[in-house]
Amino acid sequence: MTDTADVVIIGAGIQGLSAAYHAAKLGVRNLRVIEKEFIGAGSSGRSASMLLLQEDTEDKIRLSQFSYERYQAFRDELGVDPGFKKIGYLSLVPENMREQALERLELRRKMGVRTILLSPAEISALVPVVNVEDVALGVFGPDDGVIDAHAIMQGYAAGARNLGVTIDQGTVATGLQTSGGSIVGVETNTGNIQTAMVVNAAGAEAGEVAGWLGIKLPIDNRRRSIYITDEFPRIPLDTPMVMDSEMEWYYRKEGPGVLMGMGKEQSHQVSLSPNWDYLPQVVEFAMHRVPIFEQAKIIRGWTGIRPLTGDRHPIIGPVEHVSGFINDCGWGGEGVMHAPAGGQIVAECIAGTAGGTFALEHFRLERFAAGGR
Repeated sequence: MTDTADVVIIGAGIQGLSAAYHAAKLGVRNLRVIEKEFIGAGSSGRSASMLLLQEDTEDKIRLSQFSYERYQAFRDELGVDPGFKKIGYLSLVPENMREQALERLELRRKMGVRTILLSPAEISALVPVVNVEDVALGVFGPDDGVIDAHAIMQGYAAGARNLGVTIDQGTVATGLQTSGGSIVGVETNTGNIQTAMVVNAAGAEAGEVAGWLGIKLPIDNRRRSIYITDEFPRIPLDTPMVMDSEMEWYYRKEGPGVLMGMGKEQSHQVSLSPNWDYLPQVVEFAMHRVPIFEQAKIIRGWTGIRPLTGDRHPIIGPVEHVSGFINDCGWGGEGVMHAPAGGQIVAECIAGTAGGTFALEHFRLERFAAGGR
């Protein structure tokens, strides 16, 4: 069976759904999202779901500022509460990362982001449970907080459908068809879809999708395991999210328990359970950084994939040699946080107004051919 669509988006994670909604909002019609499993089956549904302004580069700060503003208006726009709770975000910085951290702090302040420099004593006053003996300083973002990725995805999905978008779950993309250097179709397990435009929002599998066209994406998929403890009242409800900058270990409150994450292992598979073999390393560091975690019990968890590029920026936009192919991938675990910005950028690419909100040169794939950053 052959079907038709003006635009096909591969992947119904938060980026694909945001792109669909924003494109439809710009007037794009006959738009179809195909998802091999169900909405949020990939890493979007395995996120620690933080909304942070404490980014490290000018481009990513702008993505965060745009997305932060849009999430504040999300309920009014889409009728869904995005679950934003302003708990704050604290980075713990060792001596060998001091200079870099101070440079990034000044950049944020220059761009209007509230950022507070803390001494070890001030860190202890804010989060007394944290061991600061090997911490040089802290960087605290009081406006950062947690969001609900699942609610946001459902909001975008409903908004897209209300604007005429079709979302096909259980439809597996198996190939792309081209003619004369242009996209002409998508092959799926249920038949072909004739289309002149495809968006690659396939998350951890974005490299495979691009590979159907002979395009190599410089993305390194890294697995992060997230663990949840049982009820643990010794961590108060108003505690900020705490990140160890060197180890990339973090924790925050999750209901009555605590959520903690760590890991950068190469992997392509999301999972409903974490890597239990990795747990001893996580526990060892957790007890070093927060000694009272010795009394906590891990009861469940999951695995998410961080598709990382060399410069830690996403790959967004059309490619030079295949007309009608648009990337929306390589978000490195920040796809949920930056979903409004990513969706807007891709929507403008689809609608033919690329660059209207964000300049594309620092996000396009071709930046790597030019030596990257």
